[in-house]
Amino acid sequence: MTAGATPPGVDAVMKGKGYTSLSISQAIRLLEEDRRAILVDTRNPADFRKGTLPGSVSIPEWELDRKAPSLLPDKNAPVLVFCRTGARSWHTAQRLAEMGYTHVYDVGGYLEWQLGGM
Repeated sequence: MTAGATPPGVDAVMKGKGYTSLSISQAIRLLEEDRRAILVDTRNPADFRKGTLPGSVSIPEWELDRKAPSLLPDKNAPVLVFCRTGARSWHTAQRLAEMGYTHVYDVGGYLEWQLGGM
């Protein structure tokens, strides 16, 4: 897969949302194939400290505007966003797209990843 390309099986048109939802298997494939891809954990810092997905950075939803520019400097790198259950990650993904990030993916909830064997 070329850098910044949409993962196979994902609709290239983001349906006006500015981001795309990925399954766990699609997210894992993207993380394996693009070294620039970064996981963003939007849960609160206490939950992040208890455990997170390997390699992820902590950017709680309420700190996005302040932290994203320094922690996510490449607006063309794939950004994969997750929260606890997947109920809030879409909001952060949409906000990142509004901030000019071009390859934003909602990858659901940490709990789902745990069940998926990550």
